[in-house]
Amino acid sequence: MCMIASFATAQNVYNEIYNSSYKTASDPREDMTVRQVALFKVDALTYINTRMLDIINDSTRELTPKFMAELTGRRDSLAYFMYDYVNLYLTEVHKANKQKDKDRLRDLFRDVTITTPLFNDPDRNYVLGYYKSKETILPFSLDTDWIEANATIRRKLKEQ
Repeated sequence: MCMIASFATAQNVYNEIYNSSYKTASDPREDMTVRQVALFKVDALTYINTRMLDIINDSTRELTPKFMAELTGRRDSLAYFMYDYVNLYLTEVHKANKQKDKDRLRDLFRDVTITTPLFNDPDRNYVLGYYKSKETILPFSLDTDWIEANATIRRKLKEQ
């Protein structure tokens, strides 16, 4: 129980991004586009949190302090790189002048999230809800290794 408590209190990056995004997503005075972006971040972080808790609840693993610290660090890193990925996408789309360039960027960023899964989640309907939506600002898979996706998208952008 102490290890789970320390896991919960050590999530500085994760908590900061989650709390900020949740606050924005919940604020009716905020612009709808800004709220939609924040809602995606909340959903992506909630997904990461849920899957990490599944790992903790796996009775075959020993919950050592080292393991818990590694898991916490991994969750913080995933949160940071998801945040960075989303912001990079929004920046790149904003800089694009033509609709065809915006569409190309949307497809590029979208496809990177589907080709870099983290958990290989079998619940495809859930993890691809944003990905399949024609109406979302951020058409990304929730089951994404955001660290790998970030490196991949930056490499692909340099190649263009």
